[in-house]
Amino acid sequence: MKIIVSTILLIFMINVLTAQEFIKIKLNSPQLEKGKPLMQVLKERKSSREYSDKKLSIQELSNLLWAANGINREDGKRTAPTAMNTQEIDIYVILEEGIYLYEPVNNELLPIVSGDFRKSAGKQDFVETAPVNLVFVADLAKISFQNNESDKISWANIDVGFVSQNVYLYCASEGLATVVRGYVDKDALSKVMKLRSDQKVILAQTVGYPKTK
Repeated sequence: MKIIVSTILLIFMINVLTAQEFIKIKLNSPQLEKGKPLMQVLKERKSSREYSDKKLSIQELSNLLWAANGINREDGKRTAPTAMNTQEIDIYVILEEGIYLYEPVNNELLPIVSGDFRKSAGKQDFVETAPVNLVFVADLAKISFQNNESDKISWANIDVGFVSQNVYLYCASEGLATVVRGYVDKDALSKVMKLRSDQKVILAQTVGYPKTK
């Protein structure tokens, strides 16, 4: 009986500790002094589909997300432009620990769903084991200058392109591998991420260290 009770208590404590680990992550300030010259980065920009399972450090993740769509001016504007400065593109970050939302104002990751959902981020085999999958989500409610949903999505598609290219350039500068992907079950992923009906998954992008031969 004592063994059973002890086992139950141990399982309870493990579950509590696991739940406590899935909390808001405060990101570091971006390291703005890093990086290769722009022309060299453009020369080295490419798509990669083979990844090491090595995790990115908090600093690397902080730099990546700031480069993608962080705040770069005191007025709150971003590293990626948006039509009418709607800033409708949100970046969801799928890690082994769970799904987070990048919140650039306070420079942090907000916990959304605990658990390893990397497989839900795309249909290619490498997605499941890559350390980071970014999901670009358009909040159509913020695009007030258009009324038609298809027109809103068209604008969001353009804006996501800027964010994705920022990711490509950062990865080229830092020796990371990346590829942007549209081969995603968007409806299923939207349910996993608990999106509203006016939030639309546009694209996903995998990031990690290159797989060594």
